[in-house]
Amino acid sequence: MPPLHSNIFNHSLNYFGLIIGLSSALFISACSTSSDTVATDNENGDLQLAITDAEEDFLSYQIELDAITLKRIDGATVNILPLSSEIDFVQYQELSELFAVLSVPKGTYSSITLSLDYSDADIVIQDEAGLSYQASAVNALGEALAEVEVELTLNDNEFIHISPRKAAQLTLDLDLAASNTIESFDPAIVTVEPFMIGTTELDENREHRVRGLLETVIEDEQSIRLNIHPMRHKQGKFGAFTFEVNDDTHYEINGIEFTGSAGLNAMTTLTADTPVIAFGQANKETSQNYLAHQVHVGSSVPWAGSDVLKGIITQRSGNDITIEGAVLELEDQAGHFRQTVEMQVSENSTVTGYRLGDADITNLSIGQKVLAFGDFDGDSNTFNAEESNIRIKVNQVVGEVIQTSPLQLALSYINKRPVEVFNFNGTGVSDVEDAKPESYEIATSDLDLSTIEATEWLQVRGYPSAFGSAPLDFEALSIINPDFSSHAAKLHVRWTSDSTNNVNITNEALVLNPETGQSKLHLKGIPSANVLNLSIETVKGNAEQGRYSILTQGSGIDIYVEFSSFVSALNAKLSNSLEVVHLTATGIFSESRHDLEASNITVRLATPIIAIPTIATPTTNTAESELTDTVISQ
Repeated sequence: MPPLHSNIFNHSLNYFGLIIGLSSALFISACSTSSDTVATDNENGDLQLAITDAEEDFLSYQIELDAITLKRIDGATVNILPLSSEIDFVQYQELSELFAVLSVPKGTYSSITLSLDYSDADIVIQDEAGLSYQASAVNALGEALAEVEVELTLNDNEFIHISPRKAAQLTLDLDLAASNTIESFDPAIVTVEPFMIGTTELDENREHRVRGLLETVIEDEQSIRLNIHPMRHKQGKFGAFTFEVNDDTHYEINGIEFTGSAGLNAMTTLTADTPVIAFGQANKETSQNYLAHQVHVGSSVPWAGSDVLKGIITQRSGNDITIEGAVLELEDQAGHFRQTVEMQVSENSTVTGYRLGDADITNLSIGQKVLAFGDFDGDSNTFNAEESNIRIKVNQVVGEVIQTSPLQLALSYINKRPVEVFNFNGTGVSDVEDAKPESYEIATSDLDLSTIEATEWLQVRGYPSAFGSAPLDFEALSIINPDFSSHAAKLHVRWTSDSTNNVNITNEALVLNPETGQSKLHLKGIPSANVLNLSIETVKGNAEQGRYSILTQGSGIDIYVEFSSFVSALNAKLSNSLEVVHLTATGIFSESRHDLEASNITVRLATPIIAIPTIATPTTNTAESELTDTVISQ
């Protein structure tokens, strides 16, 4: 199968650099037909656009998305982005944002271009100790990054066919894991080379979010229709969208919680243009709709009139609460990162989002993720939520099992932040009984612990116990016990510019040279997997089609659907004096085989920089030859 080919360029300069960090995806769904007919002026199809992302190396990655341009096979282009938008990709770690449903001229489209602007980028990185740094974005030459375009030319088997009659999907991955290298922390510098790949399918297992203004509620059909307004946009035409609900859908309407038909009935009493946010997944039975499991309405919507604060509680003294990794959304502005913000609460603060629906400010304990409404004072760096609503979210703790009855963990991370940043003073009924990260006690209710043993690593989802009530320290909703014989993982490997024989191909598998490179393995749900002494010797493709990409210095990106085609192309390039200098791969890790069966592989190739000793030409005053090192650069 021929490769997909992607060109990446700066407005003034082709540039290529080392790649690492964060990954993000863009989903487009359109009505389609297999015809290659060019559009007429009055024939349009609908296009759905969503944005998503993930990784824990970045605390903020906010850049300007200026345009998304589709190019038709006849050369015509259409910009499908109604308004330029500041997007913090870190805020899309666990969901996709439905950005727009647009009317697009009928026809067959062969390429997509994203126009990105890093001029005012807000990039914050964290080291392994949890310290954060405001980073500068540069290209491979060390020059400050400004406007960048990322272009993907689609394989003819994956063209976008727009028609009013039939649905089709396209997922674009702006792969920030393969686009960023954290060069240093002090000064904080990130080398950026945006990298996009694509596939004509939709991830039905991922959560999606749609935001907008209420248009209509169709109670007998259990559906709600919105005029879409993403990213706190209150202007612009982003199209309309209808999603489905059922008897299990949870609602929070103006700070009051409902379930099922009671919530839908309450929705019928609301006026048009009431703010709404719905969270859900693609409905497999009807490809154009989504089934929402949670709906926030009215004053429960972040951009409904209040300032908004998002973050994790790391310290509390009375009603004064410290929020770390804070994201502030003020009025109509996009979110902006702050390392810490002091939040003030009172007995008049309402707390929602708890699984039993019965929460108050005591549930605002250490490690709790919050989304708070209120008023921010920039001069004092304080957020007043004393008369407002605070929504708590499900949390994730990761640690090593100390004992199983009761379950105790030696914590490593809370919500992907190192445990060292948390202060547990005040969590216990007395100072002696404050939560201790080295022996963190988990209330497990009726969860099965029979297969759990000491020294194992666990990921536990749930809520910290009410502030001042420990022990126990945490209420578990679910427990994931990683099976290292078969576990979802992501691998990053980086080699020095002068190393050789970094990757060899044997029996259609990539054999990695551990002596010349540095690797980091992330196991899903275990952010600290690199301390588990796990190793990978080989990377291979899975039996089904995947996305396998080769970035060759000076030649753009080739993307393959079949692993055999990828291996053949890579082998040819390695035989042409090129070396793999960076590799990322996601798939299933096996501890016993020390391998990764990957559905997604990205490699960057370059000519190695080799130091060759040469003999200096002697002069008449030189009694003997002198040896010098000459660096042969690419």
